[in-house]
Amino acid sequence: MLRTSLAIAALCLLGFPFSAIAQPLAIPPNEAISAHMEKGPDLSDFVRTCPPGLNDTPAMPQHYGQATILNMPLNRVFAIGQQTFITNFNACDGAGRPATTGTGAERTPDPAMGPRFTRVSAPETSSCAGCHSQPQPGGAGDFVANVFVLAQAADPVSRIILNEDFSNTWLERNTLGMFGSGAIEMLGREMTTDLQAEQQSAITSAEASGASVTVNLLSKGVSFGALTANPDGSVNTDAVVGVDPDLVIKPFSRKGAFRSLREFTVTAMNQHHGMQAVERFGVGTDPDEDGVDNELLIGDITAVTIFQAALPAPIVSTQGIDRATAVHGAHVFNEVGCTGCHIPSLPLKSSQFCDPDPQNLAGTFNDTSQSYCFNLSQTGIRGNSVAAYTDLKRHVICDSNKPHYCNEPASPLQASDSNYAIPGNQFLTAKLWDTGNSGPWGHRGDLDTIYAAITAHGGEATNSESQFEALSNSDQLAVVTFLKTLQMPILPPNQDPNVNMSNRNPVPNGR
Repeated sequence: MLRTSLAIAALCLLGFPFSAIAQPLAIPPNEAISAHMEKGPDLSDFVRTCPPGLNDTPAMPQHYGQATILNMPLNRVFAIGQQTFITNFNACDGAGRPATTGTGAERTPDPAMGPRFTRVSAPETSSCAGCHSQPQPGGAGDFVANVFVLAQAADPVSRIILNEDFSNTWLERNTLGMFGSGAIEMLGREMTTDLQAEQQSAITSAEASGASVTVNLLSKGVSFGALTANPDGSVNTDAVVGVDPDLVIKPFSRKGAFRSLREFTVTAMNQHHGMQAVERFGVGTDPDEDGVDNELLIGDITAVTIFQAALPAPIVSTQGIDRATAVHGAHVFNEVGCTGCHIPSLPLKSSQFCDPDPQNLAGTFNDTSQSYCFNLSQTGIRGNSVAAYTDLKRHVICDSNKPHYCNEPASPLQASDSNYAIPGNQFLTAKLWDTGNSGPWGHRGDLDTIYAAITAHGGEATNSESQFEALSNSDQLAVVTFLKTLQMPILPPNQDPNVNMSNRNPVPNGR
């Protein structure tokens, strides 16, 4: 199914950079993790108060250990995670990171060089919902919510967004929606298992035969090129495409940089809020020197991870849309080749979601003996089919004729969680299943029509984009109309971010 064009309607909910020095995106370097980590069990539940001399109250007084979370039903964990997601963290909670950068590296505290809030290098928001707010908490973000990827590593913090020629200094990214994320993570895990099993089979065959063995890498109908295993156990991955050489599918971020919701969450909490999780920064430590330790327990992170994983899968809604036009648009979308990469649906072998991911790296909790599990059918996934319109593979979607998505600086280059540099002209295929209410579009959020996002495509999408532009006006509009039917469902009234966490109640309808 992946023979040609990178889907024209990728709407490019993706981000990207270019050549030169690779840096992991917001993942603390190993030495920073080791310096802060004290091995030991998670803490028990506790209620936080403000440090002496700070006469106020925490926005999140109640904290939960993993043991407590494991004994709660899904609706209760969802509610706790939802409230954590919308909480406006303050200094009593530990918000801010004066003595660490957004990657977790140490720095000398200096209010002038590392202020509590800084738009470019972060912390730049008090809550997750400060960015993930369109059309509701857990959703996408408007242009104003853009973040500047890799600026969080700057010390002192960057004061510059644009260079003198008005090019970007940093990798500006628009906020992605999180609805349906549990199913996306499980697709990634299953595809990783397939690819790594194919690699191991090739290694075993090469060792047994004494000759090199080449194997095609294929999972769920998606081709990731090929690799060659040698008799000595070594592997040549030069022909691997669309995934890192470790063959781990990383389905989160516009570049495909994170393997799990939990890893993404722990990273974002530190980068954007200065809230440091004990699983990465240690129990009883205060590496950011803000006077608060144990800012987020393992149970706290589990709850907010489960909230995101259990957000309902996007739906097809024809409210206010001509149904016949949308049906015709879906047909044309397939005819011009968009579904070569924006595969309408990928199969799941199992609908059971369990956190944590056993392949989480150091600094992210990965003890599967303490997993929290639920069935994705409760999020609207039916028949173990995930209709996300993606292949979870990286593609080239810009070129000299269609340069819009090549609009980021040549350096620094973003890397994945396993520290593989991601080619600057590649993006993860956008998940189109929330296109209808996740605008604006493009990895920078700088396109305010779906039509513009489609026609900006180049690179591997050239053939499909050309076919789209050759369509009649009515057929082009039909494709756009079809994409507008793919939407995040609107949940019942959202909670007030100023409500004290101790008063949290389960969300309506058992969710």
